[in-house]
Amino acid sequence: MTTTARPLRVPYHTETASLTVAGVANPSSVGIWRYAGHLADALADTAVAYPLVDRPGGRANHFHLANSARVFLRDVHRLRSPFVVTVHDVVPRTAALLPLYRRLAYPPLRRSDATTIVHSSFAADMLSREGGAPHRLEVIPHAAPAAQAGDRGAARRSLGWREDELIVVLPGVIKPAKLVLEAMAAVLGAGRMRLALAGKIADRNAARRAQDEGALILADPDDVSYELAIVAADCVLCLRSGSVGETNGPLLDALGAGRAVLATPTGSIPEVAGEAVRYCDGTEAGIRSGLLDLADDRTRDELERAARRRAATLSWEASAAHHADLFREVFDA
Repeated sequence: MTTTARPLRVPYHTETASLTVAGVANPSSVGIWRYAGHLADALADTAVAYPLVDRPGGRANHFHLANSARVFLRDVHRLRSPFVVTVHDVVPRTAALLPLYRRLAYPPLRRSDATTIVHSSFAADMLSREGGAPHRLEVIPHAAPAAQAGDRGAARRSLGWREDELIVVLPGVIKPAKLVLEAMAAVLGAGRMRLALAGKIADRNAARRAQDEGALILADPDDVSYELAIVAADCVLCLRSGSVGETNGPLLDALGAGRAVLATPTGSIPEVAGEAVRYCDGTEAGIRSGLLDLADDRTRDELERAARRRAATLSWEASAAHHADLFREVFDA
């Protein structure tokens, strides 16, 4: 997916806020900057001003630590005041960077003036296992973004996709850990379904094979096209191999769009989705069995209603309220 980082800004209510907390992130890390921007918008109703900055400043700082946003590593060692850090990626993208995290990222979380946020209990357990237990650890679920384009037919027309097919969308980074080949074979075996890959193509061989088999390919879509692909889906695949982290962006996108989801019960997926999705084994046979169940219109309708109910519990408003309470406690406002 491609997008443009939002500029540094200060929310409109700064001058009347009861507390100002700097949201510290790297603007070039698009996903994290977008997340911080959504949080800033939601905090606007809580009397907490949340200016987005690329360096800490003042007495109240909230860092965002992720694989591509390591501002925290650069600046935290100079801080002499309480701070909050959200760890979006508990472990680095490659195992070779784990020693760096153990030397620089995890120790500050054990400081007596540090408060750490993760998005799931699964992530909390992983963090304690890999980096040692932080001094204070809070779980605040990641919000499910509400899709702006909600009409399936209109989304398909915008993308040039047929409206008379059952389309199964596999979103996000297209790589072996997403079980792309297994999904492709399962869709072919299920009949009267068509696979669509929507995201950054990391496994080009798999993408070419899928395209040769008739799959729709939406490579490196911008934010609008990516959302249209989710909305256009009859079913969204959220599949992971046995070795996974805690990130669930495509799952949250699907729930926010109110789409039926077929997922593997791996990582934090069951914690995030609950009973709102249909679960399957991460094998060709398991995926195909789940897809055959979802070929039934009533089954998909039930899952879509369940997805909307689940998304309603994962709102930015709820996330902002939890953050605001925590900020006031930590920064003694």
